[in-house]
Amino acid sequence: MNANNKTLSSWLLYSSVLLVFITIACKLRLMPYADDVTFSHALDNVKIVDYLIHRYKMWSGRVVIEAIMVSTITIHAFWKIMIPVCLILSSYLLWSITLKERVPCKVGMPLVIFSLLLINAPVAGDAQWWVTGFYNYLLPSTCALFLLNELLSFSQKKSIFIISVLLSIIATSSEQVALFLIISIPFIYFIDRSKRSSNIALSSAYIVVLMGSAVTLLSPGSTARFSVEAARYMPQILDMSIFQKTIIGVDRLVENISYNRNICFIFSVVSFLSFLIKKGRVDFLSKMSVIFSVSALIFSLTSLSFYMRDINYITYYGKFYSVDFGAMKVYGCYLFYLITLMVMAAGSIESASGERDFRSFVVLLTGCLVTIAIGLSPTAYASGERVLYVFNISLIGYSFFNIRRIV
Repeated sequence: MNANNKTLSSWLLYSSVLLVFITIACKLRLMPYADDVTFSHALDNVKIVDYLIHRYKMWSGRVVIEAIMVSTITIHAFWKIMIPVCLILSSYLLWSITLKERVPCKVGMPLVIFSLLLINAPVAGDAQWWVTGFYNYLLPSTCALFLLNELLSFSQKKSIFIISVLLSIIATSSEQVALFLIISIPFIYFIDRSKRSSNIALSSAYIVVLMGSAVTLLSPGSTARFSVEAARYMPQILDMSIFQKTIIGVDRLVENISYNRNICFIFSVVSFLSFLIKKGRVDFLSKMSVIFSVSALIFSLTSLSFYMRDINYITYYGKFYSVDFGAMKVYGCYLFYLITLMVMAAGSIESASGERDFRSFVVLLTGCLVTIAIGLSPTAYASGERVLYVFNISLIGYSFFNIRRIV
């Protein structure tokens, strides 16, 4: 019986990986418009070095990602292979980071693969299946997961560590991924400290992450781009306070989890409630966690959106021109979901035995902060749904960290 189970689990793993790879590779194609066309012809009349220097000075700090993109986007075999490979590798890395000690790879990895496939279509379409989106989101996210897995695995293999640090240069070429690494890596110092013989590797990796992030976030092109895109998409952002910009990010965050039945969010709430039941404590935090989580679950399942239908700033067109900036019921909705996310994060820290594990807390909190930071950009709405990809990956990571403690 055990042999049969092992054979079936192996078949599940290999068939899932093969079918995902073939299906995705066959469906991928370049779009005949927008960024796919722009970057496909980026090097038509200019050398790559000159192109990258100009882009860095005038438009974007994503110099590493754009170097890879303009060099390979016309090679169709490259991204047809790399997109499914990155999805499968991300699944393996997420399994390794979250479930490795509890669930075997043959079962856990297919589970993670299908959870990634359940990311809302607009988000996944923009960040995973769109070729340009892959370079800017799926690729750097995979590189970041590679680094985090290496830092959490306490591996003694120097070659793997060096590769992970080199890949972090790609990861930090994406602003959201860079911010995620900047916030999350310091917490790794407090995780399983007894297993870590030295903090030199962790400190070295973090220095490289900070340097790569500085190149991306502090580029002169980012400042120039802000002015151009503010004039094009959201001129009022120049007069907004930090609070108002933060509300834009909160709006994007709440819209993502409350609209169109976000399966990743529903999955995270169910995993959290399961953890609370497993924990079995009936303290004040647990009671509040149940109330807010169950309410959020009901709202998510019974309506596409219970607060947005009559609001005049659903899209970035004409948003925030009114003096009121928004009705109180909108702020009430924001507050409800923010409290829900906070109790989900805080409630996942301590088990019934008093043992504390901050993994779920850190990944959910960091995902929220990175998403709220979207509000600092004038393209918070014009960038579409791809800017929510990192948050959805955070929800998946949070869910499997909870499952890890349940199992």
